[in-house]
Amino acid sequence: MDYLQLAFWAALLLVSALAGYAAYLWQKLRVQQTQLKAQTEQLQADLQSKNLEARQSIQIIARALLQKDLSDTEAAMRIGFLSQQVIATEAEEQQFEVFRQLAEATAYIPILDDWAMLEKSEKRRLNAERKSIEAKYADFIQAGAQQLVNISLH
Repeated sequence: MDYLQLAFWAALLLVSALAGYAAYLWQKLRVQQTQLKAQTEQLQADLQSKNLEARQSIQIIARALLQKDLSDTEAAMRIGFLSQQVIATEAEEQQFEVFRQLAEATAYIPILDDWAMLEKSEKRRLNAERKSIEAKYADFIQAGAQQLVNISLH
């Protein structure tokens, strides 16, 4: 075997090895793309599921508000939080905004354990303040709740 044939076979072996490595990398890339596509689809499904759950919860809270089972402030806090989890249309964003505004206006009022630790006089004062603030938003909150009872579940 002469030098030219040896160089030819060495080059052929090198090209074959590089082609095999390229095929390996191509296959690895295809697997990664398939996994990425599956993960993206799963993320979309999860987002849609969270969107649906948040919308259903908003409907329930709006119904409870209209039935006077919740105070305007409590409903506003809950709907304000849930509205951040919804993929909202522009019209829905406008409905959520009044709830967020009321939640922000009353955010300084303690809740849960902090509320329980307050003296009765302080609770009365804060309840009066809360009711005064709620009165400013009452018409908008009630109209918003009426709209949110029928929020689209898409």
